[in-house]
Amino acid sequence: MRERLGLRLRFALFFAALALAGAALIAGGLWLGHSRYGGPVEGYVIAGLIAAFGLFGISAWIGFLFDENVARPVLALASDLQTRARAKVDQGIDQDQARHLGALAPAADAIHTALAEARQARREAVEHETAAINREKALFEALLRDLTEGTVVLTTDRRIMLYNRVARDLLGDIGLNRPIDRFLCGEPLLHALERLTAKHARGDTSSERFLSATADGRRFVMGRVSPVRHMGETAGHVLTFHDATDDLRSHAAQDHLFNALLEEIRRPAAAITALLDAAGIEPETAKTESTGLPDAMREEMNRLCQCLRDSSEKYRAQIPAHWPMAQVAVDDILDTLAARDLVRAVPTGHADFLLCDGFAIAGLLARVIEGLSDDGTRSHITLSAEPHGAEVWLTLGWQGPDVTDGMLDNWLRRPLSEGYGDYSGRDVLESHRTEIWSDPSRVENRIVLPLPKAGPPILTPDQPRPEFYDFNLPAQDTGSDLATTPLSELQFVVFDTETTGLAPREGDEIVQIAGVRVVNGRILSGEAFDTFVDPGRPIPPASTRIHGISDEMVRGAPDIAEAGRRFHAYCEGAVLVAHNAPFDMAFLRLKEDRIGLTFDQPALCTVLLSAALFDHTGQHTLDALAERFGVTIPPEHRHTALGDSFATAEVFVHMLDVMRSAGIVTLGDAMAEAERMVKIRRAQAY
Repeated sequence: MRERLGLRLRFALFFAALALAGAALIAGGLWLGHSRYGGPVEGYVIAGLIAAFGLFGISAWIGFLFDENVARPVLALASDLQTRARAKVDQGIDQDQARHLGALAPAADAIHTALAEARQARREAVEHETAAINREKALFEALLRDLTEGTVVLTTDRRIMLYNRVARDLLGDIGLNRPIDRFLCGEPLLHALERLTAKHARGDTSSERFLSATADGRRFVMGRVSPVRHMGETAGHVLTFHDATDDLRSHAAQDHLFNALLEEIRRPAAAITALLDAAGIEPETAKTESTGLPDAMREEMNRLCQCLRDSSEKYRAQIPAHWPMAQVAVDDILDTLAARDLVRAVPTGHADFLLCDGFAIAGLLARVIEGLSDDGTRSHITLSAEPHGAEVWLTLGWQGPDVTDGMLDNWLRRPLSEGYGDYSGRDVLESHRTEIWSDPSRVENRIVLPLPKAGPPILTPDQPRPEFYDFNLPAQDTGSDLATTPLSELQFVVFDTETTGLAPREGDEIVQIAGVRVVNGRILSGEAFDTFVDPGRPIPPASTRIHGISDEMVRGAPDIAEAGRRFHAYCEGAVLVAHNAPFDMAFLRLKEDRIGLTFDQPALCTVLLSAALFDHTGQHTLDALAERFGVTIPPEHRHTALGDSFATAEVFVHMLDVMRSAGIVTLGDAMAEAERMVKIRRAQAY
């Protein structure tokens, strides 16, 4: 019971009990006097009532003074001490609030000073011990910044732990703790990671090449993926890549031009050769043989045909130099398709390697297998590999009707995957300079795809990698309930809006949206979101005087539909946080129809959280919270969406420490505390 009573309530009950006890003593004294000396009862009653009301009044007045000058200052000091114990706040304690408590306020400030000095000493010790690491960090950052290739470090579940400027330029607005699949088509990368895992199981520590497209389909990137090994386990992956869009477009154009040229030359050359053969058997030509013209023409034609064959072979040899061919184990391709439940893989019994684009070949075979399975007339589809000299024949077998060339060609003209755009199975055959055919001559129907053999990769010792950073992104459990997720494992978008007024249901509009992400307790200032919004109506001068945004500043800015979609993408996977969140969320949710998306993410309000954590005070404005936590808001940034977002983010990061110490650990705990404060405010308003 005592644990549930606050300090102020205990003092109030104390003075109430004191008043009741005094009233009881007065009543007892008057009764004793009347019983001994007699007299009119009314006089005693009136005297008792006057004395009791006076005592109650004096007790209430003294209790009020005690509450104002003792109880509330004690709670304020306790709250300040707890805040400084839980959060890193260096601002001194305001002693004026406890001026009537004698030496208690100076003692509390002395405790704060000692704590600050201890933290400073620890900070200096840590800084001294990590000086060498900071130098290495500076060298690493300079190297990473100046790399001409994009670099991304991923967690084991493919979330971004690190990226450089080039990667951001190539992939768009990437950010920490975001899945790479949002910015890079995942199938080619996933297949490269599968091949990398298989290579590591064989003891091969080399990297794996991949070709993929950006999520918007505008660019192709060619890169390599390497594992990050720590204590024998894979701790993540490093991607290095460059923009291959222009190169691939140029090579594709060259391929098309060269193939067209060869085809155009082959046809007349073959026709001329046939004409010469026909002319050689005509009786009339025998008379002209003495001139030697047919022999000369035949010799030139043979030379031309030989030139075509030599050029074709040389061009074939050049293909791997500009297309992403790699040494791929045959078993990796078989296992990939078997893992997708598309086919039953037949063990090869030998360790052959192919020189090919492993993802493209797997995609081509997947398209053919899907075609075989479409009408349901074919069953028991198997995939095997047979060595044939310098080639390996990948063979699909099945039971059921055979396959015509027309059917096979239709399957091959389907796009391979979203990651390769319009790149089809027929393009795969062309880039690999091979062909695929249906062979119904055997007892079991089959389709054969020959590919060139490659020697096994040369294995190198597993060299230890130097450690530059300690990447501590929390693991994500996609199957867990968000409400039970600890706040420390969530990512947040702290945002703010500036508007034409305070009445969203009466036509007021957003003129600016800004936000900043908080990941792993760190404010990612380099990934801030900030945009003006054209409200489609004049901005009142009274609003401009507050936030400084005029009609000229929003002219040409995106409307709420475009800005809302961009902000929604920025907030994906995050919990929203705002100061007075219901106000900002009302503006966003009223525009969901125009935006075409719903803002259904959980939202936390720093006003309500402050009221739950610091219930002894009624000061929960952003300025009051900033002062409490020692956060400085530059005057020129106050009442701007981006400036207020950063200030709220700094306050919220401090509040996370206080909430954890107060037992508010999960998102559900925080939402419950906010809802409790909403109910209290409704009851007070009632």
